[in-house]
Amino acid sequence: MASLIVKSSFVELNSARRVVTSKVQSEMPGKDFRTPLFVVPGEKLCVAEEFMPGPGTYESGGVVYSQLTGDRLVDIGNRTVKVVAKTRRPTMPTDGSTVIGEVTNAHDKNAIVSIFKVDSEILSKAFTGILHISSSSPRYERKMGDVCKAGDMIKAKVFNDKNRIPELTTAGRGLGVIKAYCSRCGGLLVLTNRRLQCRECGNVEHRRLADDYGVVTTR
Repeated sequence: MASLIVKSSFVELNSARRVVTSKVQSEMPGKDFRTPLFVVPGEKLCVAEEFMPGPGTYESGGVVYSQLTGDRLVDIGNRTVKVVAKTRRPTMPTDGSTVIGEVTNAHDKNAIVSIFKVDSEILSKAFTGILHISSSSPRYERKMGDVCKAGDMIKAKVFNDKNRIPELTTAGRGLGVIKAYCSRCGGLLVLTNRRLQCRECGNVEHRRLADDYGVVTTR
């Protein structure tokens, strides 16, 4: 009688295991194990009965999961599954890059710029750049306030990335302020008849403007 009970329990356990395995398999990503599949951390890869966990994976409750963001690769011969990390190298402002950023601080001789776009790519995390007045214009500028002010959006080029903070220039063709705000009331400055004037209060200001001021999309 006891043996019948044990046998019955064993059958029920196997039946329950098959049900769980079937449910897990139905939630698996692509079942074509011959080709790589992009996965993210915590994604179910397979059940442990199919393939043993390899590098970049872990097993929990009979299921193999991904530890990394990357490609799932399966070795059918050795019955193992692994994940090879595949993360993009972050875009950074380097020599020659055209960048767009917001002026966060403007002093007499330099401005601090929060760079949020490098060439054509919007960054997920901004970089800090510095614009010195000597690199701001092809002509002599007496003070940075005539080039740009805090809150302005500028288009610049990186000419030195050897230091901790990229050095910028707006002296080249097509570079300079692309969007600016009134230092008196905060209104948008509009270029009309070659004058930069606030549409709210009429205040007229001066900036080192890019050719496409007011046209280029900042974000």
